[in-house]
Amino acid sequence: MKILMQQGAYFPWIGGAEIFMQRLAEHLASKGNQVDVVTGLWSKPDIYTENWDKEFEVINGVNVHRVKTLNLRYADVISCMLRMVAKTIELDKVHHYEVIHSHIFPAMVCGAMAKREKKLLVTLQGGDIGDYKESNVVIRTLELPFIFWSLRKADIIHAVSTHIAGAARKLGAREVVVVPNGVDTQLFRPQDKLRLRRKLGYKPNEKIIVSSSRLTPKNGLDYLIKAVAKIPELKLIIIGDGEQRQSLQSLINRLRLKNRAFLLGYLAHDKLPEYLNIADAFCRPSINEGFGISFIEAMACKIPTIGTSVGGITDIIVDGKNGLLVPPENVGELAGAIKKVLNDKNFSDHIAEEGYKAVMEKFTWEAVLGQMERVYERLLGQHRRQGE
Repeated sequence: MKILMQQGAYFPWIGGAEIFMQRLAEHLASKGNQVDVVTGLWSKPDIYTENWDKEFEVINGVNVHRVKTLNLRYADVISCMLRMVAKTIELDKVHHYEVIHSHIFPAMVCGAMAKREKKLLVTLQGGDIGDYKESNVVIRTLELPFIFWSLRKADIIHAVSTHIAGAARKLGAREVVVVPNGVDTQLFRPQDKLRLRRKLGYKPNEKIIVSSSRLTPKNGLDYLIKAVAKIPELKLIIIGDGEQRQSLQSLINRLRLKNRAFLLGYLAHDKLPEYLNIADAFCRPSINEGFGISFIEAMACKIPTIGTSVGGITDIIVDGKNGLLVPPENVGELAGAIKKVLNDKNFSDHIAEEGYKAVMEKFTWEAVLGQMERVYERLLGQHRRQGE
């Protein structure tokens, strides 16, 4: 099978969508398929891609083609889209792909533009449609017609949660399948808490809650900081960076939490499991969420996990069984859930164990990639039926 995948960013960018695409591309290539990736070569500096200037390379059997972008506001995305379409058409003239697989907006528009007689598979991760997109009203209004059109052009929509699937159907998607994101259970696994606390400089008996998140309003971290302020002696570690860093630090200072709440900033992905494993609980009180990879990473480390009853989180956490769910934007309920986990060891051990079991049953890469293979079989089955 000859497959061309598209996404605005690819390794070494590290995010949920990028990791999913890389895992899938390398898995399909390992099965003997030809997999080409068309992605952006961003000219503006980025913590993941500094000095990254290779327009073509082969990564673990996957042919990666990067197109240059213009370093101008808004023009960078538009130029990336147009050049991705041109590169896709150029490569297709040589390789004659059977499938174009476009991952998230704006690549889904590129796939629809380049589709022609090919089968088009579109993956939605959450920042693509509905209430997940964080952009101003003008930009959103301009994007929506292209999103509608792309969803209707796709032969199959792959959504990573039932919530995203429902939103896609409302926007006119014809055929939608749900396959969740996965987690690397070799990297994210239970480790010795006391050993890691000694290594990282934390005391054996202090209470610690950890959150890993982009520092952006939709992740509700201001509510988490306010909840921690209500629980004496509890320490909060937030891992990640983003546009809210200054305002969150100001909130920490205003609530006099400088010795209890810490913004660690960006942390290399392979270092994250160490910090998860020193935690008494993991919490991210998202206001909306497409899926929530951070939750399955914490659960894979057998850490009691607290989330909000929104979006794709409800596909992961069953309230009271393998974690706790609270309403979004509710400091009191959030503080109560944290106290319950910290004060009831039998309960916290139970939900941690059940969360770990859920990950091993449903969210390993082996399980997820097996489901994606069946999506491709279904897609090509459509193609064969149409050719009969």
